[in-house]
Amino acid sequence: APNVARGSAEKLLKLTHKLRETNDPTAQSLASSLSTRQLLRICRRLSHYPDESLHHAIHKACLSRFLPNLAKSALHKNLLDAEIESRPADIQETEGKDFSCEIKSGVLRIGSVQIPVYNPYESMKVPDVLFYENPQHMTVMEDMLKDFLLGEHLLLVGNQGVGKNKIVDRFLQLLNRPREYLQLHRDTTVQSLTLQPSVKEGLIVYEDSPLVKAVKKGHILMIDEADKAPTNVTCILKTLVESGEMILSDGRRIVSDPAAADGRKNVIVIHPDFRMIVLANRPGFPFLGNDFFGTLGDIFSCHAVDNPKPNSELAMLRQYGPDVPDSVLQKLVATFGELRSLADQGIINYPYSTREVVNIVKHLQKFPTEGLANVVRNVFDFDSYNKEMREILIRTLHKHGIPIGAKPDNIQMAKE
Repeated sequence: APNVARGSAEKLLKLTHKLRETNDPTAQSLASSLSTRQLLRICRRLSHYPDESLHHAIHKACLSRFLPNLAKSALHKNLLDAEIESRPADIQETEGKDFSCEIKSGVLRIGSVQIPVYNPYESMKVPDVLFYENPQHMTVMEDMLKDFLLGEHLLLVGNQGVGKNKIVDRFLQLLNRPREYLQLHRDTTVQSLTLQPSVKEGLIVYEDSPLVKAVKKGHILMIDEADKAPTNVTCILKTLVESGEMILSDGRRIVSDPAAADGRKNVIVIHPDFRMIVLANRPGFPFLGNDFFGTLGDIFSCHAVDNPKPNSELAMLRQYGPDVPDSVLQKLVATFGELRSLADQGIINYPYSTREVVNIVKHLQKFPTEGLANVVRNVFDFDSYNKEMREILIRTLHKHGIPIGAKPDNIQMAKE
């Protein structure tokens, strides 16, 4: 990355070497996120986008949104020591930024980044999704497009229900790129990643999996629930991304160099348009997946996806439920915002997501006569078996004016 600012590169190296040489195990765990490959990725991005903040790039590489509090404060302290701070200009720029997207004369613009719209051979496989734009999701998509233009494979990490699938589908819809979809689970094997059994005319036939089809045709391979599969299985993706080579379970071989194929039947050449977008939940409780980011994170360009901020979420809910009273939507946004904050503090286990609020609003839109207290039970009834959890939920819901589980002893009358 010859065009990267010298000052930024020196600060980045100073921070990395300090983290690597320290005896503090927390800081050492951060150093593994800043591998040489990640440093090159950061520098390449800074050289192509000089206005990009180094502070933001490091937080993105370390996936700081999902770090434990101790590691997060260690990262913050080391960034201050290395004189890498968030500039006031960056905050002002974000506030006054255009978060829209448009397609004009065959060119897609997301925020300030542009790319020609793809002309696919199989337009049937281009996703078509209902998506209500909001500033937070558009910022993630703009960030994704920057990395996509640099030729990176992408990894989106976030809690369940924050809209990772929706964001990727909308992203590919705007780009007009065909998608191959592969969902992993804990019984996924290396063979099932590369071959797919199906029944034709009463016989079991083994066909190419979505992974092999995407490699052949130059489609985008979307791998969902990547953290659920054992890491010894997902590690075969590492060879494909790193070296562009992979041996399939039926003896065929994927290679990146067309000269290596040389007319051989059992060799598949990677299409130049092939790209991988991987979705995973954050590691640890309550999602009980493997630490995909810790194992394979540095071969992908990582993006943390979070629930939209209150204003963005409210604007989105208004579009899902145009006839639902605004006061009800505000109650829901405030309630779920507080519950997520309690989950971040470790007081409750499950981080209630946008998906749950959207489902409540869709229900209220379709059945307006049903009471709010009754509808929210669809989301919270499962937690009512845990007495302590039930009390926290009831207290939070009552605080924001949702009368679920109301009894004579927990109703507070207004004072004159």
